[in-house]
Amino acid sequence: MKAIGNWFQNVFSPALSKFSNMKYMLALRDGMIITVPFTIFGSIFEILANLPISGYSEWIKPYQAQLNSAVSITFGIISVIVAIGMSHEMAKLNKIDTLTGTAIGVSAFLLCMLNSKLAIDPATLGSDGMFTAIVVSIVSSEIVAFFIHRHIVITLPDSVPPAVAGSFVALIPACASLGFFWIIRVLFNIKINAIITAIFSPLVVGLNSFWGFELVLFLTLILWTVGIHGNNVVGAVANPIYGYFLMSNIDRASKGLAPTHITADGFLDFGMNIGGTGAILALVICCLLFAKSKQYKQLARLGAVPSVFEISEPIMFGLPVVLNPVLSIPFVLIPMVLQGITYFLMKAHIIGMVIAQVPWTTPIFVNGYLITGGDWRAPVWQLVELVIAIVVYLPFFKIIDRQAYKREAEADQQKQADVETVDGVAQNA
Repeated sequence: MKAIGNWFQNVFSPALSKFSNMKYMLALRDGMIITVPFTIFGSIFEILANLPISGYSEWIKPYQAQLNSAVSITFGIISVIVAIGMSHEMAKLNKIDTLTGTAIGVSAFLLCMLNSKLAIDPATLGSDGMFTAIVVSIVSSEIVAFFIHRHIVITLPDSVPPAVAGSFVALIPACASLGFFWIIRVLFNIKINAIITAIFSPLVVGLNSFWGFELVLFLTLILWTVGIHGNNVVGAVANPIYGYFLMSNIDRASKGLAPTHITADGFLDFGMNIGGTGAILALVICCLLFAKSKQYKQLARLGAVPSVFEISEPIMFGLPVVLNPVLSIPFVLIPMVLQGITYFLMKAHIIGMVIAQVPWTTPIFVNGYLITGGDWRAPVWQLVELVIAIVVYLPFFKIIDRQAYKREAEADQQKQADVETVDGVAQNA
């Protein structure tokens, strides 16, 4: 175990750290964050429009158009929002003017989304264009940076106002970037969005499959066990795909169609993220109810509230779970099993698929109910999962608890012996 841990720390960890800190990975991570307020806002109205309560659909029907308008203006243009976020982050990383880089990137994306009539079809600006928004924003920014960093720009005298001078500096880079995509899309009539979507399709199919998401779970969890933030490393690649699944599910739900992506963003709230990564809430409950060690009792009290709000770090590093060979077994096993069962429950339509988004700190049961559009079976299953996780964690926790309790008892005995020794010396004196 020690040799494996050293290999992860000295070889694997630096390689993954280098990968996660690549410019494009940073842009992808930070650029996609901009979608969160829009998706949560749209999700609120999606939930209100589709609550599965008897008689509710008839009552809300006169207001469906008003509610769906909020969904359309958020999820309906989510690709544009992604293009804005990605272009902005790429501009920062390439050290070019962010306003210029963002405007050029978004314009290039819209140019690539022209339909066969060379017009913009609003229907394509939802989840269907997300991958194109990511790729085009990156390429556009690199073209602009190439010209600016090599000073292939129009410069004006210092007496010219900065705003005017800045617009002329951006002229040649903008023409180069937009011209590049215009030639491909208009002159050569190449359907850029269709090609990029086809390139990403194997990844999309893989991550919506049972073995695909299980592999993502395994890599994420195994990285955590050696002290690497698996969510950040693996999520840099997987999260945009899961986000795409969510946008697609919401789009279909708003049109009255059944969602098709089981592993949409939020799916991991059914096992993986019960109280934080690794179903940590179950471990906290084990500490609260069964700990004999003073250390674990105190730690449980400190970590309980954060875990309720999906924050696992106090337990992850305080217990710790990281670099703990005993707890690593249930930490990896529990989420993989629970998520696997959830996958088939959703596939069999026993539990509704994810069709909404809530803040990641939303407590268990509440998040399950909301993200499935008000499916009462979702929080019931989460409760069953929590019980299963507690049962599995308990024997492993008792092992480390006995060890800690024994150390504390020995320390107390040594302390008492030291006190008696000091008292004996004092009496002799």
